[in-house]
Amino acid sequence: MSLVQLAALRRPHPVVFLFSLVVAWLLIGLLAFGLRRGPIENGLSRRAASVVRSSGQAGAEVTFRGQDATVHGTFPSVSAAETARQAVARMSGARSAALADDVQIVPVPAAAAKPLVIDVNGGSLTVTATVPGQDARERLLGAAAAASSGTLTGRVTVDPDVAAPPVTMLADLVRSLTAVIGEHQVTIIGSTAVVEGAVADVDERARLGAAVLAAVRTARPAISLDNRLAVRPVAPDPVRPGDGAVDRLAAAVAGGWVTFATDSSELTEIDRVRLDQIAAALRDGALGVLIAGHTDARGSQVTNAALSLARARAAAAYLASHGVPEGRLRAAGFAADYPAATNDTDAGRAANRRVEISPLAP
Repeated sequence: MSLVQLAALRRPHPVVFLFSLVVAWLLIGLLAFGLRRGPIENGLSRRAASVVRSSGQAGAEVTFRGQDATVHGTFPSVSAAETARQAVARMSGARSAALADDVQIVPVPAAAAKPLVIDVNGGSLTVTATVPGQDARERLLGAAAAASSGTLTGRVTVDPDVAAPPVTMLADLVRSLTAVIGEHQVTIIGSTAVVEGAVADVDERARLGAAVLAAVRTARPAISLDNRLAVRPVAPDPVRPGDGAVDRLAAAVAGGWVTFATDSSELTEIDRVRLDQIAAALRDGALGVLIAGHTDARGSQVTNAALSLARARAAAAYLASHGVPEGRLRAAGFAADYPAATNDTDAGRAANRRVEISPLAP
């Protein structure tokens, strides 16, 4: 065989050569993609986990296969897991997102409420409770102040890990307890209301127990009653001396509330006259007072809360400037939560834009 023939045999066919070249480039491309795929997927997983955890799901993890995500972890509810999946699906770089088969739903236990104790003794009301925050404390004391017609003692502590106690039934509950002569106490703990104190006879025991149960069921329909009222003669409440600080304050506030124009916390001349009378009643002695600011129902909750507090502080500042020690003045705002009249008329709304001043026990 000649050299020319031998050279022709060793020269690759053009089609075969071109096919081999394409295959080689494809293999190189696949290898490069495979080498980059791991870091890309890891980066997407880290970004997705950050997105999910920023929404409050600290126990979530996300894996990627290409652009398809799978969400793993433990969630407090099905809706929380679905929210996490949707957050990942919306993320740039993700084509789809699914929940993994190993997703677990473990509900978070509800915060337990601490005992709420309501003690009524004649004209004195004592409220003992633990609440989750300052807002809940002010709501509870506001409801107690609205329900009380005499001296109010608030023993309220704050613990962010507890549930808020029921407050909507306070007015009915206090009304039921004050309808019977003597000292009576209701303790609401869990699903039970315990009523204690003394009553004159068996019939009064049954009536008071039924009234207490009806009152607390307005806030907790499934609650049960533990009636521990004792049947024994009850002495009538002693008459309070007429020259006491509480009586002086009651006479001063009887002239009318301090009221305000719409969206205003400015004191009017009439307001100053009424506050002068209240300052004169409080200047001597050591009686502390709750200065409760209120609004009508127009405006947002946030706006009304700030406005009601500003009204209370305006009244407190005036009293302090007229001789009442600041340490005996507690200002609080209650927005439109405790209306004194209807909010459907101009007159009613005007009555609700007010400050009420009530005694606090030392």
